[in-house]
Amino acid sequence: MKSILKFIILKIFITSSLLYANDHEKVIIMGYKDMAKPPLIGNKNDNSGLYLELFERAAKRIGYRLEVKRLPKKRLHNALEQGTVDFYPGSSFSQKRTKYLYFLPNGLQTKEVLVSKSTQKEINHMSEVKGVLIVEPGSSKLEWSSLYPNIRITKLSKLSMSTIIKGIKYNRGDFNIADIEIVDFYKKSNNLKSYEDIGLKIHYNAINKEFIPMNMGFSKRSKLFSEKENLSFDKTKIVSIKNFPTIIDKNSIAYKFYLSLMQLKEEEITQDLYNKYFK
Repeated sequence: MKSILKFIILKIFITSSLLYANDHEKVIIMGYKDMAKPPLIGNKNDNSGLYLELFERAAKRIGYRLEVKRLPKKRLHNALEQGTVDFYPGSSFSQKRTKYLYFLPNGLQTKEVLVSKSTQKEINHMSEVKGVLIVEPGSSKLEWSSLYPNIRITKLSKLSMSTIIKGIKYNRGDFNIADIEIVDFYKKSNNLKSYEDIGLKIHYNAINKEFIPMNMGFSKRSKLFSEKENLSFDKTKIVSIKNFPTIIDKNSIAYKFYLSLMQLKEEEITQDLYNKYFK
């Protein structure tokens, strides 16, 4: 009887220990839309890709495990606002998102380009755009219509390079703003010599002339994030990544995660991963 009692007590102790360990497991949650964006990430049932490899390595360096949560776009941004998702891997800056996201470089380089029909004359600045811009509902690109009066907006859900191409070809809109790495990957994976071959044109200098750092958006409500007042913030200037009301707390896990990503960049591991997926 005593041996049975000891066994039961031991089992309860082990179970409690495992539950405690799971509750206190160091996890950092990356959120992403429930659509594929290869080779950065697969479909909602397949997280494989550059993002998974890069952020898993960064998390491991600070003793954390990466967890990926796939959600519809609106629900995802609600989760970021609430802090139930810690970060979004590649986020465009927008005034609206500054309310709940803090922007930090993830070590990758990017630029946005403009996609149009091949009959469109070369565009070197967004002020030259006249027509309908295709964007996703809730996209930061919605702000372009308020910046430039000749731009009108049409919304299409779950945009991929394939749906962008169809949308422009079948006159759902005239333009789309796309990340260059997605444009290049589509060209490579479909063996295109030029987008002109399928009736499209890529305007490489319409938005960014040079490559710029890609930023992740870290939830300001995440338990891994903390911030403090930015004493250098200039209230007379517009809020931007370089002129932000707060600065990240260097003791936070979010900051350590950012430093881990910068180490991977410095060691050229980030570039090796990029070459693996895009070259």
